[in-house]
Amino acid sequence: MRTLKTKVLLNFSSTILPMMVGLFTIPLLIDKIGVERFGLLSIAWMIVGYFGVLDMGLGRALTQKIAQKIGSNDTASLKNTIFVGILAVFALGVIGAIVLSLSAHALIYELFLISPAYLEESYRGAFWIALTIPLVMLSTALLGVLEGQQHFEWTAIVRTPMNLFMFIAPLVATLWSSGVDVLFLSLFVVRLFALIALVLIVIHTLKPYKFSTLNILEIRSLFVYGGWITASNIISPIMTYFDRFYIASVIGASIVAYYTTPLDMLSKALLIPLSLVGVMFTVFSTEWNKNKQIVYQSYRTSIKIVALFMALFCIIVFMFAKFGLTLWLGESFAEESYRITQIIALGIFVNAMAMVPYALIQGIGRADITAKFHLIELPIFLLALWFGVTHYGLIGAAYAWSFRVLIDAILLYFFAYKILKQEML
Repeated sequence: MRTLKTKVLLNFSSTILPMMVGLFTIPLLIDKIGVERFGLLSIAWMIVGYFGVLDMGLGRALTQKIAQKIGSNDTASLKNTIFVGILAVFALGVIGAIVLSLSAHALIYELFLISPAYLEESYRGAFWIALTIPLVMLSTALLGVLEGQQHFEWTAIVRTPMNLFMFIAPLVATLWSSGVDVLFLSLFVVRLFALIALVLIVIHTLKPYKFSTLNILEIRSLFVYGGWITASNIISPIMTYFDRFYIASVIGASIVAYYTTPLDMLSKALLIPLSLVGVMFTVFSTEWNKNKQIVYQSYRTSIKIVALFMALFCIIVFMFAKFGLTLWLGESFAEESYRITQIIALGIFVNAMAMVPYALIQGIGRADITAKFHLIELPIFLLALWFGVTHYGLIGAAYAWSFRVLIDAILLYFFAYKILKQEML
């Protein structure tokens, strides 16, 4: 069994390298395809990520259920539960693809303010994104199966090249065409190969387990937990990504990149604490019913580690935002974007800190709590976004986003403190 430190390092390795590659490829992409096409590509990245969590929460539910069952040495019906979950995710992926395909014309020609020169290629590209949705959702569920078994070496082997090529593939595609449809096709190809690899790996890891009689109550608990995760997963990406849709429709797609570029790149820094809390989620799930003291100690240690790394990172970003953006994307881009970057950096720190109580609450089986918190936050965020964009433009959107993650963190820490205090007494 690999040590906890090794698991975290494996998770970390699959995030930091793609993030570094993104720093080099994004300026090249903007130079080759222009700011507006890159803004559309950033929205495509967002859509792919968004539908990755619209799986009825079954990816996260599978991770929690598998970790819990392995921790209690109750694996008789494990393979059946996984099989049912994967089938359900595939069906949802097909539905998602159909919905996006039917919505493509309205999105491209009516909702987004896209320059006429890019309308036709954007419309064609939307169908490639639609085809990518089932691949993304299945991959998310299969990664959840591997994480539940604590096979972080396998998830790193798949995630690292997949995340790398999500940046590299569009750049390579520009050798043939800079059209939006070709860029979106490249994302489909990356996700297809990743899914094939995951299917083969999961089949291999599940060989020790046998199919048994289907446990209806267990399947029901999987979907109940997943239902709460779904509620959270629907609302959370809206709060994370709706801002760029709103900006594109109100101000215009031509300037959305000044907001999405720093937000996307700084959000990649969240992969650093995520590499830790992704492992801790399985620890919380496995140990909660066996040894709550381990959970408590792991929780406190995780907070300290995340605070140390992310405070250092965000202070550097805040202090050198304009200088760094000038070196990276040029003086004109930096002038439009550096203040937005500074505001988002503050929000990124708060958001990173909130990941630890979020993982604890969901890991112990209380996914309903995070979903209820998101229901509280959503109207507050939408009101703040409308007010911020109306009165302050892109900077107002950055303030609204950071304000929302602050509320989220306060609620999560309050409940985590409450439940730990109750259980440790």
